[in-house]
Amino acid sequence: MANWPAPTSPTYASADALDWALKHVESFGDTVYLPHTFEYQAIRHDWTEIKQWLMQQDLTKWSSRPQRRFLARKSLYSFRYVTQLDPLEYLLFTALLHDLGPRLEAVRVPKNQRTVFSWRFDMRPDGQMYDPGFRWNDFNERCLELAQMSGCKWVVVADIADFFPHIYIHPLERVLDKATGRSPNAYCILRMLSNWNAFVSYGLPVGLAGSRILAEATISDIDNALAGEGRPYARYSDDIRIFCKSEGDARQALEQLAINLFEGHGLTLQPMKTLLVKKAKYIERFAMSGERTEVESLSSRLHQLLEDAGWENEYEEEIEFDDLPPETKEEVNKLNLVHVLKEQITRERGDPVILNFLLYRLRQLRIEDAADVVLANLRKLHHVIDSVVRYLESLRQSSQEVRTRIGEEVIAAVRRPSIGNYERMCLLSLFTHGEEFDNQESFERLYKIFLDAESQRELILALGRAHKQHWFQARKRSLGDFGPWSRRAFIAAASCLPADTRGPFYRSLRDGLDVLEGAVIKWASANPF
Repeated sequence: MANWPAPTSPTYASADALDWALKHVESFGDTVYLPHTFEYQAIRHDWTEIKQWLMQQDLTKWSSRPQRRFLARKSLYSFRYVTQLDPLEYLLFTALLHDLGPRLEAVRVPKNQRTVFSWRFDMRPDGQMYDPGFRWNDFNERCLELAQMSGCKWVVVADIADFFPHIYIHPLERVLDKATGRSPNAYCILRMLSNWNAFVSYGLPVGLAGSRILAEATISDIDNALAGEGRPYARYSDDIRIFCKSEGDARQALEQLAINLFEGHGLTLQPMKTLLVKKAKYIERFAMSGERTEVESLSSRLHQLLEDAGWENEYEEEIEFDDLPPETKEEVNKLNLVHVLKEQITRERGDPVILNFLLYRLRQLRIEDAADVVLANLRKLHHVIDSVVRYLESLRQSSQEVRTRIGEEVIAAVRRPSIGNYERMCLLSLFTHGEEFDNQESFERLYKIFLDAESQRELILALGRAHKQHWFQARKRSLGDFGPWSRRAFIAAASCLPADTRGPFYRSLRDGLDVLEGAVIKWASANPF
């Protein structure tokens, strides 16, 4: 940001932008990889005061609040860092996009050209950020149309490696300048990114909805270069397909794409996912034909059905059953989903796309029969642990026997040395919303064993739900020893104390309270654990 001077006057978030930002997080969450945090309930409860405080912050001088970063499995043998911002900072970041998002969308290839299908910014009153009419299956259908054109003989299938973590900030600065004329809001976004990256000049936070429009606008020059070369093409996020007249033309197109990505952005192509294929092979692989040869296993049948429907992606969106074509839904309903899950688990590398879809559908239907399969194989499901937790959450209304068994298996799983902090935190979140999964006598012992802040925060909340009043009574004077995320958890969970004890405790904190902690006290007092 050396060439981008700070605005000469303060910059504030507007009331409308903040209202929209809170609706967005309530509808869509603050990250796709982590359980929803209770803080947003506290913020909504005290929204009048919180919003007023946020509107008074000069964002040109905003100091970042503590965020959380997790090393999460992308597959069984690869990882990604995912980010969760402080709730107040996430609201401000999203509110800035209320102004910047439409302007960034305006510099992209227009929607009506049907070439770029990923994350088309389109604000809706309910907090929707992206146009639901542009999704992976729309991209796939358009690619099939282009492949079937008479001039197409070969197809370039290209995938950008480590897209979000390696986006350079300088090209983002250029596109923000072009789109907004160095607006104060753009400066504030860049300042936030600089602080989050500890002044490293690349990387957008993975998992945040707002990162998507920033990334899309940043590589809009790649779209312009592809269009300028005259070949039909389509793109969805980091997946690019170019439709060429010959093998030589395809090789030339791939080489030019690699040059443009590296020279303009320092990005490279993923070698395992980048290839040249003949037109007939491409159509055979991606055509939406219902007349396929019967396949050998249930897993491969489901994989083929989803692929035929256009779902073969690794992006941060769940495959929703209701979005599938009617004929695909009919075929999926004929499959025994529990057997498909077993087949996937027995493989050395279960397909995360299939596993996520299965767990989503099992959750929709609240099929208890899959619980034992999931619980017995948690170590093979670490790379889809967020979907596992959402499936188990759906069983809160099952019989007490089922819920207790789920709790016991989860407690046993988090004790295993092979489990990472991220997976453990996700699993422990099952105990933070109520007592349905029992096993309350384990929480104090686990708190002594797991010293990472992420696990301890979830266990503090679980101890509150379990009404372990003695535990909070003994630690009230030690609140200053906690980091901000665990401190807020302790304040909320301490609402399990009797009213004549928690009232004086909360009053004793007034002088040193952070604004978000104050909202947590008000919410917890009105909704004690």
